[in-house]
Amino acid sequence: MKKLFCLICMGLFIATASAQITWNAKGGLGLAKCTGDYETKSKFVAKAGVGIEKAFSPNWSLMPSLELAWKGYKIDEEGDGASFKEDASMLYIQVPVLAAYRMNLNDSWNLVLKAGPYIACGLFGNSDYEYESNYDDGNYSESGSDDVFDYAERLDIGLDFGVDFEHHRYVIGAEYEFGLTSISKGEDVKTSAFYVTVGYKF
Repeated sequence: MKKLFCLICMGLFIATASAQITWNAKGGLGLAKCTGDYETKSKFVAKAGVGIEKAFSPNWSLMPSLELAWKGYKIDEEGDGASFKEDASMLYIQVPVLAAYRMNLNDSWNLVLKAGPYIACGLFGNSDYEYESNYDDGNYSESGSDDVFDYAERLDIGLDFGVDFEHHRYVIGAEYEFGLTSISKGEDVKTSAFYVTVGYKF
């Protein structure tokens, strides 16, 4: 899977090496959680990356990027004399390939709508948990830290939707990502994340 991911990255950039392209860089903050069999709470995350844009017309272009994206989730459950808390963070290297449609708003601003698939590979992840119970036979508590990818799949494939406002070379945007494949080994658990980003076009 890692070899496939690397081949996709190399292919995208080699294919555009001789084409007339523009470069961009961006970073942002957001909220992430997991959905599916387990509906988790959101946690603060971040992302950063570089990308290229190949224009096919004044309006349409293709935007592949290489990003580091933090995702994760929180769990805070109580009931039947017990409580469980978990805070998980996962760092992915991912390649979104987005089709973009640009509309000119005035002499200074453009509106860009973009959408497309992404493929991501988990680099590392950490989960801090705490369990407490209070029953008739006494109290019990346990806490610790695990590697998320001991029980989660590293491959994450999904869709990315976004909107950007361009002011000359500066870009302010919002992006929503959701996984199409389960990251759980045996259950249906998918990632989702919302980011607010700022960027610069070179």
